[in-house]
Amino acid sequence: MSSTQTTIITTPTPAAIELSRIPTKSRSSELEQITVHDEEQSRPSSPQPPEGAVVFSRPDVSAVKLQLISMNFSVFLCGVNDAATGALVPYLQPAYNIGLLFVALVYLFNFAGWTAAAFSNVHLTARVGTGGVMLIGAVLQFIAHSLQFWKPPFPLFVITYLIAGMGIALQDAQANSFVGGVNDAHRWLGVLHAVYGLGALISPLIATKIASSTPYWHYFYCVLMSIAAINIGLILMAFKKGLGKGAAGARERAGSDLKKTISNRVVILMSLFFFVYVGAEVTAGGWVVEFLIRVRGGEPSHVGYVASGFWGGLTAGRILLADITFRLGERRMVFFYLIAALGVQLVFWFVPNIIANAVMISLLGFFIGPFFPTGISVATKLIPRELHVAAVGFMATTGQAGSAAFPFLTGAVASKVGVQVLQPILVGLLVAMAVLWAMIPRVNRRTA
Repeated sequence: MSSTQTTIITTPTPAAIELSRIPTKSRSSELEQITVHDEEQSRPSSPQPPEGAVVFSRPDVSAVKLQLISMNFSVFLCGVNDAATGALVPYLQPAYNIGLLFVALVYLFNFAGWTAAAFSNVHLTARVGTGGVMLIGAVLQFIAHSLQFWKPPFPLFVITYLIAGMGIALQDAQANSFVGGVNDAHRWLGVLHAVYGLGALISPLIATKIASSTPYWHYFYCVLMSIAAINIGLILMAFKKGLGKGAAGARERAGSDLKKTISNRVVILMSLFFFVYVGAEVTAGGWVVEFLIRVRGGEPSHVGYVASGFWGGLTAGRILLADITFRLGERRMVFFYLIAALGVQLVFWFVPNIIANAVMISLLGFFIGPFFPTGISVATKLIPRELHVAAVGFMATTGQAGSAAFPFLTGAVASKVGVQVLQPILVGLLVAMAVLWAMIPRVNRRTA
């Protein structure tokens, strides 16, 4: 691959990817010539950041490997959490003697947690830094799982999803911002989100096994609590240097950075795309088991594993399609995947066979798998460098809020007309993704 020389501004401590203000008067002394790959040379919306702006350099992966391991483990735990709820719905209902509308409240409170994180992430990062926000999120998640495992009263059980949602959202925002800032980001974002898929793959397997073979379905949350404890330890190890310290001058900029971020057209469009995409992803994985039980007549102990097929396909798509998507063109390949996803979804809808449905839901996961890492990669090429940290964090959290909003909507409607509503909702979400992706500006590449 060809490479070019370009001039960018670096911070004094790039290994930690922490931000710091570069004084205008010493700006010339902070310039450094480095070689970057063509994929990082897309023309940003402004050729150079304004004087005094906060930017960061792209460190080599080897310089931040411990932080990357920690980030990937946090996202793995996020996947384990997200995929478990759908597999546990058939056991959650009789345990609390509730209908689908009350089950949907779990997703609604989860959405509230994600939304709170979207607007607090920038301010928290400014005060306690990347490691500090990761630690806050990890502790919140641990608290939520420590309350869930003993099967508390349903109102408290629902509130734990708000706590977990905010904790996961804060970690997710930091992970996407961090990994999106390393060299060869498109590849490492693919790995990051494949790890999420891996967590989501094994989660229904473990949850279904515990819930179907014992009367203590809620003991699954002991597994989550144990992984959450390890997550806290890894974060403490990875970010022990400067833990709890924000970048110089970051508090003063936090408000203005957030305003610039939410007024940027690309940020708005990409946030909406992620909102719809993650909503479709978790809706499919979260309600497919209930659909196969209620509509296709499947046995809970058998079809509970079908959800893992969806998440397995998603993981495979993120690993196998990352480089193909990048080389053949991110914009056109997302459209191709959307057409393929729509085709397999229609087969799933109109072919009433559990085996065929299991295959189709796996293929659906495979084709939509690359969307999130690809979207983050495209966004970093369209958004000014000085807004990357705030913008990626905001897009990740508002986008992930869809993981709660649309499953809630599906559950609320299903409580009235039946869970067969899952199919038209998924088709509608795929079409909405295509419309939003078409509205996102094209990326202009510099020639070597």
